[in-house]
Parts: sequence; C-alpha cells; structure tokens
Amino acid sequence: MNTLIRFVIAAIWLVLAGLTAGEAKPHIVLLSGESLYGSATTLPRFAKQLEQKHGYRCTVIIREETHRFPVLDALGQADLVIVYARRMQLPAGQLGQVKRYVESGKPVIGLRTASHAFQNWLEFDKLVLGGNYQGHHKNNLSGNASVVSAAKGHPILDGVEGEFKMGGSLYKNASLAKAAEPLLTGEVDGHPVEPVAWTHSHRGGRAFYTSLGHADDFANPNFVRLVTNAIAWGLGDEANPAAVVAAKYGVEAGEPFRIGVALFEKMWRDDKLTLLDVRTTPEYRAGHLPGTKWIDWFSPDFAAEAAKLDKDKFYLVYCAGGVRSARACKKMSGMGFKYLVDLSPGFKGWKAAGKEIEK
Repeated sequence: MNTLIRFVIAAIWLVLAGLTAGEAKPHIVLLSGESLYGSATTLPRFAKQLEQKHGYRCTVIIREETHRFPVLDALGQADLVIVYARRMQLPAGQLGQVKRYVESGKPVIGLRTASHAFQNWLEFDKLVLGGNYQGHHKNNLSGNASVVSAAKGHPILDGVEGEFKMGGSLYKNASLAKAAEPLLTGEVDGHPVEPVAWTHSHRGGRAFYTSLGHADDFANPNFVRLVTNAIAWGLGDEANPAAVVAAKYGVEAGEPFRIGVALFEKMWRDDKLTLLDVRTTPEYRAGHLPGTKWIDWFSPDFAAEAAKLDKDKFYLVYCAGGVRSARACKKMSGMGFKYLVDLSPGFKGWKAAGKEIEK
C-alpha cells in the first residue's frame, strides 16, 4: 500500500472518528418562546455552560414571532428537550414536531412558563409535566424554595442547598399529578406552600419541571445545579450508587479515604459525587468548589447539620489544608456515614493546581 493511500485512509478514519465522537455527545435542544423573563438571553448562556463544562451538544432555538419558531427540525435529532415557552399558538406543523418528540418517550424539561407553553396544547402541563398551573402570586412577594424532606438523596438535588431564595414570583401548582414526585416547595408570606420542582413520566420518558427560571435564578448556583442535574437524570446519566463507586476506587465502608487533587477531581466529575466544604464562612465566601455543600467544622452545630445529610451517600470532603477535613471525616464516620473521602492538600492544593472554583 503506497503512502498516498495510507494517508487517505488515515484521514477518512479521523473524520469518521470525529463524527462518531460528536454523535456520542448527548444533543440537547433548548426552546426559548417567551419574552417576560429573558430566556432568549439566559438559555444561550446556559447552553454554553452545558457544552463547556459537561460536554453536551446544544442547539438553542429562539422564536422569531410570537407564535412561531424559525425551524424545529433539530427536535428530530434531540436526546433531551428543554422547553421555556409561554402561551404560543404554534402552527400545526411545528406543534406536530413537538408532539412527535414528546410521544417518542425521550426526556423533557420544562422551565417556569413551560406549564402554559402552548395555547393549542394545554394538556402539555398535566399530561407531560404532571403539573397543575393556576396562575401565580404577586411579584412583590419574595420567597424561598426548600427541599422536600422525602426527596433528600434524589440525584436532581445533589449539591442543591436545603433552602434558597427564589428569583421570581411563586407559581400556584397544587395539586400535582399522582405520579409526580415533588422535589422542592416554595412559600411566600400569608399563602399556602406550593410545589416548585418535581419529576414525572410520560410514555416511559422522564420529565422534570420547575417553576423557577427567572433571570435572577440563572445567576443562582442552586438553580443551575438543579437543572444540570435534571438533564443528567433525564438522560439516565445520574450518579452511580455509592456502593458501586466505593468498589470502583477501593473505598471501604466506614473507613475515610484520603486522596490528592487529581483523583479527587476525577471522582467528583466522573462519578458526580457530592462535595462538602467544612471551612469557615469567610473561607467559603472567598472561594469554593462549584456546587459544594457547606458545614463549618468549628460550628457547635456541625454534628446536627451533618446529621441532616444522607449517610448512605458518597461525600468528597475538603477544608483549607486537609486537617479539618480529616477530623470531619472521622467524626462523620463515627456518626454512621459510610463513604467519605477527604482532599489531602485541601482547597489550597486545589487552587494551586489551577482547578475550577466559584464565589
């Protein structure tokens, strides 16, 4: 075989390998069809994060008219669709494309106004998302979202704080479909608690909805983590069971495991494990690993706060230099936590290695 033929074959192989690698990345289509909350700006930014941090392939489609998208052909190649539309009267052809995707049993995520996305398919809310939209409370009533106790440990809530501020008004959605599983609730003064985020299923496909999605929510790490986790869950790519991860790395139940930066990062990113920062408030606010939970080791309430965590989950613990994390792991192990790993060089070592942090 001469050199030219070898070169051509090699070039073809590289092209095919590149196409295969590209196709292997889950394709997420994000539909922006509303004008109240700036999704034409927030969704493209969020899509960029998904591509850069998580390796997804994203297509953002922004409506060109009040009741029309420019084209929806990308739905035919989508692995997951995020809907953020409001009261659109879609042309029959485009509504048919949306329905064909949904009826295929592939995952759907609805954000905020998705509960009333399509005026000519009002059933989308109850049938697909499992919701019950009935308007919203006044915009001047600010409130907090809280994790539902029974849902603690759900992969969509991994790294999401137990309570955080909502960016917009509280939607009225009680009562949900019987098959829906509430994850977050919200409350404003003088009004009943309302469901804020939940899971559902339709045609065997996974569905997730949250009434969050205000522009301010996209600046909240809890919301970003929530939706990012929901994408992984929808695609069936949520974190492995703790026991499986433990066996993979040789971690014994009840025996804290001490490791360096490279393996710590691998376990966090590859296995989607929960991070736990045990430093002080000023240290945490000055910078921490993205999406981390936080309990101050020096706080008199450390044990009480730690006891609220799921003891069967896998935790990656860190402090500034590795001393407090080791003590925290020993303490938590004595409390019954099964799988604990602490970062030997601590946050200082992580930062020195040029790894990702957030404030």
